[in-house]
Amino acid sequence: MNISGILLSIFISFFISYITTVWVIRQAKKSGLVGKDVNKPDKPEIPLMGGISIIAGFIAGSFSLLLTDVRSERVIPSVILSSLLIAFLGLLDDIFNVRQSVRAFLPIFASVPLIVYSVGHSVISIPFLGPVNFGILYYVIIIPFALTITSNAFNMLEGLNGLGVGMGIIMLSALAYIGLTHGGSSYQAGLVALSAIFSLVAFLLFNKYPAKIFPGNVGTYFIGALIGAIGIAGFMYTALAILYIPYVVEFILKLRTKFKGVSFGKVDSSGRLYWDEKPHSLTHIVMKMGRFKEYQVVIILWGVEAIFAIIAVILQSVTIVI
Repeated sequence: MNISGILLSIFISFFISYITTVWVIRQAKKSGLVGKDVNKPDKPEIPLMGGISIIAGFIAGSFSLLLTDVRSERVIPSVILSSLLIAFLGLLDDIFNVRQSVRAFLPIFASVPLIVYSVGHSVISIPFLGPVNFGILYYVIIIPFALTITSNAFNMLEGLNGLGVGMGIIMLSALAYIGLTHGGSSYQAGLVALSAIFSLVAFLLFNKYPAKIFPGNVGTYFIGALIGAIGIAGFMYTALAILYIPYVVEFILKLRTKFKGVSFGKVDSSGRLYWDEKPHSLTHIVMKMGRFKEYQVVIILWGVEAIFAIIAVILQSVTIVI
């Protein structure tokens, strides 16, 4: 694919996400779609549903890829369809507070586009074992399970300004690097990851500390599904497993609270965050190390994810199946 096509996709993703975020902020305030930023002493009300902006930017950028690279005609639709189905679940959760059972199992149905796309590919290269052909189990168990885990787990580690969006950028950057340095489906998935990254970057300008907008469940579910769908479409399962290690820890911490635990902290008079109970989240583990400003907690967790991203790149590069 020519560089001009890639640059066009990047620009469109960033621009559409940026202007849509400005619009959503204005409209959400008018409609009363706001939530309290509990990590601030004055608990300001912040517009919700920012995930709509991320989706708009990503879809616009991805469609431009379809116009300039026909080889992506299977990768992009499968990623978009699966991600949008899960984003719809997040939207329902924002509005109706969907039951946990529905949130857990809807991603199984959302995996159908990826299953159709992956027909003919059932081999996963596992570190230290080599290529393993899972046959029919690849389609009926591994793909639905992978998408369910990536979308649901990503939604758990959220609650601080810019945290989830920044984590998504780091994870997608690792997938983009892996994909663009290889060929075939991995390369096409890497191009899609690039479009996703710049949509998130535009949104992060408004979501970083102090946040002017929150992504909402529609945003966090979409980002998690997008990471999972790109990893699946590019057959980058090793990278996905490494990138999600912090989220496995988060799952265990939340499981201890029967998923009633929170990720936000308690705020002292100087605006620093702390946690004096058993940790419900990785954010609490950081807060128990010392009293930090919210953005400092976020940067520490970004750094942790960056380390796993480097490991993911190294391991996936020697196990990727094209």
